[in-house]
Amino acid sequence: GDTIWMSRFDGGAGPGVGLDGSAAFAPDWAGLTAARRAMNARIISWADGLAQPDGDLSWFSGALGRDVTKPLALCITHFFNHQTHHRGQIHAMLTSAGAHPGDTDLFIMPEI
Repeated sequence: GDTIWMSRFDGGAGPGVGLDGSAAFAPDWAGLTAARRAMNARIISWADGLAQPDGDLSWFSGALGRDVTKPLALCITHFFNHQTHHRGQIHAMLTSAGAHPGDTDLFIMPEI
């Protein structure tokens, strides 16, 4: 998801796979962690150069099979909120499996 949204935001490379092929996007843990680090760097670089978002963002949605246009500020908000949604799902799955992922409250997180 981050890869497709970033390709819309910064015009860079997309994931090269659709939703049906997303499981093969990073076939092993080492590949996934490397891809995540690279994506985080891409997001930070893009966000550092972002001014007040205005106007619309237009793209072809493969999921909907049509062109879509939405306010850019709404798309950016969705991008970050959707990440939070999926991270919450992962946290719940890990906790259900008996893992102890640790605190995720902002004031407890390490400085970067």
